[in-house]
Amino acid sequence: MSFRLRDLAYLALATLAAGLGYLFFRAIYFAGEPAPFAQEMVLVFLGAVATIYLTAVLLNRQTELELRKEGRVIVLERKSEIYMACIEKVAKIVEVEHHEPHLIDELRVLNHKLAVVGSEHVVEAFEEVLGRLQAGFADGRLSGREGERVMAALADLTAAMREDILAEVGLGETAATLSAIRRNAARMEALDDLGEAPAPGRGGG
Repeated sequence: MSFRLRDLAYLALATLAAGLGYLFFRAIYFAGEPAPFAQEMVLVFLGAVATIYLTAVLLNRQTELELRKEGRVIVLERKSEIYMACIEKVAKIVEVEHHEPHLIDELRVLNHKLAVVGSEHVVEAFEEVLGRLQAGFADGRLSGREGERVMAALADLTAAMREDILAEVGLGETAATLSAIRRNAARMEALDDLGEAPAPGRGGG
């Protein structure tokens, strides 16, 4: 909104300056009517002034757009870093399985960072992850099933993060892609369970 008001102010000033300039140069032009050379010099000067003005306006606009673009790139990079850190920290907590105060403290800091840069859907999905972590650690340790619930919520968080980042760069997201992300997360958990299963023929006895 502030940019629009500033642009309107610039436009009003430019219109006023153009009107006053026109009247000034018109007076000079007709004052030099007895001397054609003087009129030609006025026209040359007027053309130079118009060229300088248009060049300055275009450069100012280009600089403004570049600054906006650089600002968006910086914000997007920072957002991506925080998103990745959240995913890695939650995965680390699930891997450790028991309550580690320093990991929880690091996750607390990431929660505050996420509150600054995260979209509404990302914050809501992260709330679900925290809720499942809290429920899992009620007895002081994450069971395998509780860890899978946390990772399922983390898959939803990842999908929300992906959707937010793609929206920042002007790309859309499809429901099929989000469903595939969730299915891949579930299959990774199933694959992990296969590794924990006892090998055939190696049972007790």
